[in-house]
Amino acid sequence: MNGNLKFAAIVAVVTFMSAFAARADDAEQATLIKALAGAKISLQQGIAQVAKGTEVPTEAKYEMDKGKLALTVYTSAKGFGTAAEDNSFNEYGGEATAAAWAPKKEVFTDLKHIARSAQYHTLLSMTKVTIPAIIQKAAAQGTVFSVKEKIRNGRPVFEVMTAQGNNAKTTFYDLVTGEPIAG
Repeated sequence: MNGNLKFAAIVAVVTFMSAFAARADDAEQATLIKALAGAKISLQQGIAQVAKGTEVPTEAKYEMDKGKLALTVYTSAKGFGTAAEDNSFNEYGGEATAAAWAPKKEVFTDLKHIARSAQYHTLLSMTKVTIPAIIQKAAAQGTVFSVKEKIRNGRPVFEVMTAQGNNAKTTFYDLVTGEPIAG
């Protein structure tokens, strides 16, 4: 097989695998969106339940866990007034369709989760805009099922995913102002 033919075959395989992964992600997201109707607790309620004292939310989302709808809230234990390196980061997760949300708490000890949590903590320490405020603002777009922070095109933003009927929409909000960002 010559070099061009090998390259074409590799491109075809990668393209096929990417399309297969995208379809799997779409199916997963469709399952999640369908399951949202059964949620007994909102993101706002979950945040209010675990963010007490100095503990503040850094991410909140619904996700499928072992075939069940779960609500997960991530927090910075000592708040944004304490530097990331002196903080600890938690995950509260539990079934969202139960009569009462009884999340299990995990304190992160692995590098991957600590690094991501430290990034979210640092980004949120730059603003007065809170995750609950962004959820409230984005609720006009549909059912909010994920809020997290990221850097997009060199700019700190909230990435908010909403369900609108059977479709998901991602909207970005400026992290400092809380205003929607075009494009």
